[in-house]
Amino acid sequence: MSALIALVAVIVCGVVYHVAQKTVGGAQPWPILSVAYGAAFALATALAVVTGPAASLANPRGIALPGVLIGLAAFGIEAGYFFVYRSGWPLSSTSVVVSLSITLVLALLGVLRFGEDLSAARAMGLGLAAIGVVLIARG
Repeated sequence: MSALIALVAVIVCGVVYHVAQKTVGGAQPWPILSVAYGAAFALATALAVVTGPAASLANPRGIALPGVLIGLAAFGIEAGYFFVYRSGWPLSSTSVVVSLSITLVLALLGVLRFGEDLSAARAMGLGLAAIGVVLIARG
């Protein structure tokens, strides 16, 4: 899959995701998340079958830990958004605040843990992003 198609898919699915999260109303999160993960499991399983055996499936221990961590993190993100939206945060700024906050943490982690370079221009961009988070969160 090309990077452009993947990026468009992430954007479209992200919009659908946030609109769906915001419009659920006062429903309990756990049945909704169960249906969501059931649908995701069914789709991922179908794609795994259709695309043929993957090399990583020959060594399931090699994918177990990352798979569990991704699943737990995704669950935390889903539940977190569910409760943030229920507490009254607006659709127009919640995702921006979360995404910019994650960007700032990942940039710091990239530099400190993975030895990535942080140019002056990127550092200034991150500083502007931090200011943006504060301004957007204060509304």
